[in-house]
Amino acid sequence: MARSPTDAMENIQYTDLISRASAFPRHIYRPLPESLLHSAFIPSPEEEIAIRETIQDVNTTLAAVNDEIARLRGALSELEEYRSSLHTILKHQQAPLSPIRRLPPEILGEIFLFASSGCTIQWPPSPRRLLASAGQDDMPWLLCQICSYWRTAAISFPKLWHSVHLNLQYPSRVAEAQSFLGLCLERSKNELLTLSIEGNGLTAMLPILEMLLVHSERWEDVSLSSDFFFDFRENFALAKNRVPNLRRLCIETTLEDLPPSRPLEAFEDAPNLRELSMTHIIHPLQNFRVPWSQITHFISKGNTFREGEFTQIMRHMTNLISFSTEGERILEVASSQPVLLPHLEKLTIINKGSYISKTFQFITAPNLQELVIHAITPFMAEQTVAMIIRSQCKPQRLAFRASLDIDALWDENLGVVWMLTELPSLRHLELNVLKSAHHIMPRLVNSRKSSLPSLLPNLESFVLEDRFCVSAGEVTEVLASRIINFNSDDVVDSGSTETPPGLRAINLRLFPPAAPKFPELDLLKRVAENHGVEITIFSG
Repeated sequence: MARSPTDAMENIQYTDLISRASAFPRHIYRPLPESLLHSAFIPSPEEEIAIRETIQDVNTTLAAVNDEIARLRGALSELEEYRSSLHTILKHQQAPLSPIRRLPPEILGEIFLFASSGCTIQWPPSPRRLLASAGQDDMPWLLCQICSYWRTAAISFPKLWHSVHLNLQYPSRVAEAQSFLGLCLERSKNELLTLSIEGNGLTAMLPILEMLLVHSERWEDVSLSSDFFFDFRENFALAKNRVPNLRRLCIETTLEDLPPSRPLEAFEDAPNLRELSMTHIIHPLQNFRVPWSQITHFISKGNTFREGEFTQIMRHMTNLISFSTEGERILEVASSQPVLLPHLEKLTIINKGSYISKTFQFITAPNLQELVIHAITPFMAEQTVAMIIRSQCKPQRLAFRASLDIDALWDENLGVVWMLTELPSLRHLELNVLKSAHHIMPRLVNSRKSSLPSLLPNLESFVLEDRFCVSAGEVTEVLASRIINFNSDDVVDSGSTETPPGLRAINLRLFPPAAPKFPELDLLKRVAENHGVEITIFSG
């Protein structure tokens, strides 16, 4: 492309600016003789005239230099502005040659899917749908704002629109939520759906459920939370025998206090259902019909069981791999026998100490790999240890949180040691206890000189939180005894394929006991101050 005369003149102009900057004349001034610089010297009239002429000449030159600097700064500013415009022109010229314009739609779609991986489209929509402040869940909408081509491409990829969360806490906006959901259902086409719905009352929930039930055959992962969930039992009848792809189901009620008159049967025939989460369901075995024997991952929180119902459910769930129970009353007759869960690998129990014991009393898990215990009230280890011995399991991980009841710490800490004695297979241990330095840590020391076997010989990682740590010395000594030099040549070149036992990761969160408080001293302080007495009090 030929250059215009104007472009040539601009080039000459900026070249001239640069050449003029380098050609500015420089005056050379001779320094004063040292004799004139002496503080006691007074110049003669002729010398004074010469000095003043030099001063005037220097000031004139300095003013000229300042003017030239101002001129050059102006020229530099013009050059910087010109450079900025050149960069803009360059970007515009390069844009048509960008490789991304040549991407086939299917490749662009894969990039879109990677960018939006894990995102869930939210209602109400985020107010931050701007490039500078948007969150991960806004990605599908942002992709539609780049250009018409990207918008067309984004709308054409159903996987971008298959995961939706609706918060229906605003009944006045139900019509907007319906429009929003309709758009997502349309754009997701035949893609399997991941749905999460929160709402209270028939007014907000019913129109949304009616829209979703039409697409029940596309349900893959569904979470529903409502104050009275079983009020929608008749509506869910439309989904019966029509959920062939449902893999995960989460049901939560918040205000149910009476069992429903009839069971919910919509999910009784769900051939692919594997993961189930129930919260605050009354008598679930009777009132919530699901294919229990298919379930491999089960979360049960705050449900109400009849006497013996807990073990009945467990006996149906022979394929269970992961089980979590929280805040539930376990009522079983004394003659109930432990339930064998041959595939159970992870068990999480968050409950009062007595119900933790009940849970362990009725479970046998020979394949258990990970155990999580969180005691709300003082923990008693007898049934836990009995389950471990009965199961002959070899867990790799244990996370234990005590009740942190200061009056029960002695019994709880002894219970922890008792458990650890029966778990030599542990590689990862996490403890949240009180006064571990006095009761637990001394039992974990790895004394190579002792003839007695050490507890937890395979321990690799250790996490400890102690909010009543009275001494870090014991903790330091014990953990130091378990650290070996993994960088040593003896370890690397030993010729053995097995990793030598020793701690590889340590995480400590230790807090000293809270300082004592003496409220009586506040009264003394006020009395002293009121009577003009100087007083200083320290307690810690």
